Amino acid sequence: KLTERGERLVRIYHESDLAIAEALEEQLFDNVTASELAGLASSFVYESRASGPDLSPWFPRRDIEQRSDQLDALTRSIANDEISLGLSVTRSPDAGFFALAHAWAAGDDLDHLLADDDMPGGDFVRTIKQLVDLLRQISETDAPCAPTASEAADLLHRGVVAVSGRGRMSDDESG
Repeated sequence: KLTERGERLVRIYHESDLAIAEALEEQLFDNVTASELAGLASSFVYESRASGPDLSPWFPRRDIEQRSDQLDALTRSIANDEISLGLSVTRSPDAGFFALAHAWAAGDDLDHLLADDDMPGGDFVRTIKQLVDLLRQISETDAPCAPTASEAADLLHRGVVAVSGRGRMSDDESG
């Protein structure tokens, strides 16, 4: 029989699925605001590139920074096990997008967010869409943070993010 942990894991479709499921188990996403959850979860979808902007992590409170550090430690622990078993190693979370995800979920406008950073709008929208997808997956688990994850996904799915991709027909619409 599949355990509760296993039930959560099968609901997460992501390259860091095990780390995310363990973070849910360790309640690292619980008792935070929707904007804070968006920021924490963004570390699993954002990956800085050598040619991209250098985004420095920013956290609204010390306890949120500590949770980010715990996500790092959790992923390192999983990576050590993966190495010892000869498996592909899960990449470490990257908190560089935290401030942008947090601000977008809090209602900041796109011009303001992208004015201070060198991140192209398309990269921002793509990352937010991946984050919305991950948050919706988390919202479908039985984790205590599921309602907050749903709220965060709804807050992020607005403006240019909500309208991007429209104009293309889905498989259902194309017949």
